Parts: sequence; structure tokens; C-alpha cells
Amino acid sequence: MDIIELAGYGQLKKLLEAAQGGDVTAQYNLGVLYFEGKDAPQDYMEAAKWYGAAADQGDRQAQFNLGLMFYRGVGLPKNLVHAYALFSLAAAHGDERAKQGMAAIQREAAPEQLAAINALGTDSHRH
Repeated sequence: MDIIELAGYGQLKKLLEAAQGGDVTAQYNLGVLYFEGKDAPQDYMEAAKWYGAAADQGDRQAQFNLGLMFYRGVGLPKNLVHAYALFSLAAAHGDERAKQGMAAIQREAAPEQLAAINALGTDSHRH
């Protein structure tokens, strides 16, 4: 038995193994667990890491959630440009919340942030 199991996080160990093996659903679920801190210790950096892994594989919920972390500055430095890029990926996969997030950022962003967002252009679709 290892320390994760001893701490009562047996489910977490199974998810970790699957996520490390590239299972996108496990990666997303780990992000949720670490973000919420219910069945795992709350750890925003771990949440961002696993949301990022799932987002890189095209998971729109992970893209949205990671974008939201950047948008709100929860666990990560607030970064509207990163948030917009992630929202645009999720929106391209049909996520309506992400479209609303993009609109909110366009209303709130400073001119230099808008310039960086506009410069994303086709770069935001390279994943």
C-alpha cells in the first residue's frame, strides 16, 4: 500500500494511473478532483496540470475549466489572453459557455490584451 491509498485516496490512485497513461476522461476528472478538493487534496496547480493535459487532447470541458481558472485568476495568475485562447478552443467544439466567456473577455480586456487576443487568430486553432 502506498501513501495515496493510506490517505484514503484509492480512487485517486486509479485515476492517476489512467491519466498518466493518457486517458483523457481520467485527466479531466483528476482536474475536477484537485480543483474541488473533495476526493483529493485541493491543489489548483495539479488541477491546472490535468485540465491542461485533457485540453491538449481536445477535451472541451477541460479547455473551458482551465480557461476559467485563467479568467478568474484562481490557482493561476489571471491571464485574459490565455483564457480567451482556451475558451476559443472549447467554443470551436461547441461549448456555449466558452462563447459567453469570449464575449466577456472582449468587453473587459484592456487594449493591449485585445491586441494580443486578435493576434491569436489562426494560432488558437493549432491544437
